Amino acid sequence: MAGRSGIFGGTAAERLRRLSFNFYMAPPDCGIERFCAMAAARGVGGVGLTARALHALPPDALADLLRMHGLACTSLNSTGYVLHADPAAAAAQAALDDLLFDAAQALGAPINAILGGTLHAATAGGAAPPLRDARASAAEGLERLARRARAAAVRLALEPMHPIALGTKGCINQVSHARALAVRHPEVGLTLDLYHSWWDEDLTPTIAAATNDILVVQICGLAVPADGTAPRRAELAAGPADVGLFLRDLDAAGYGGAIEYEVFWDQMGQPDLDGLLDRAARDYLDLTGDA
Repeated sequence: MAGRSGIFGGTAAERLRRLSFNFYMAPPDCGIERFCAMAAARGVGGVGLTARALHALPPDALADLLRMHGLACTSLNSTGYVLHADPAAAAAQAALDDLLFDAAQALGAPINAILGGTLHAATAGGAAPPLRDARASAAEGLERLARRARAAAVRLALEPMHPIALGTKGCINQVSHARALAVRHPEVGLTLDLYHSWWDEDLTPTIAAATNDILVVQICGLAVPADGTAPRRAELAAGPADVGLFLRDLDAAGYGGAIEYEVFWDQMGQPDLDGLLDRAARDYLDLTGDA
């Protein structure tokens, strides 16, 4: 699936093989078995798997399912959140990490890593730590995860988060900062999610300079509300984030991996899944059809 043919090259069928659908697109009543069948029916080459998929099937069964449909696993979501001060949250993440590392070994897929936001490090009734301290702790947490990845012979893909999520999601925000942390560890590469990094002036030069470090690419359209509230994920044809330019930058740099479409079913207004997948495939072909 991850051949070196260009994103804009080849037939529609060949271009669709570069596309992957993330399981976050699926409503709660759609199991991973059905989702994989729906993805394969549209000709895409991969799926991104989530905690729900890992809880549904053991790694060997997931590998068999993907093989049956001719699909690759393009990402496993998500390890990290190393700042949790709450013992229950930390224990839940540790249990998920066990599933993710087992699945990564069975599927040969990178594990998406999100290191956590400043609010995760706040103790009950206490304040969040200063941002500099949170980022230092996040770097230490990544070092621990990298040691585990090295022992398991798997890869981590560190994802910078949009700064609006600095407290609730991740305190590593600039692409250049994520890359500076990742290069310390041979086991760690990058996730470039256009939703989180479309604003970042570092995005284009990082693509050019660190193409081989990019393990996961995620795309979506973008809705920017006029009232200045947080941007939202949208379908590919929507919004000011130039998805086509992003893909051209990747293509020019020689990126040969998958292009994973990541939106969240509930945040998209709970659409009909068949229509959502159909529009994703159509819009991706429209974006990549003018070679």
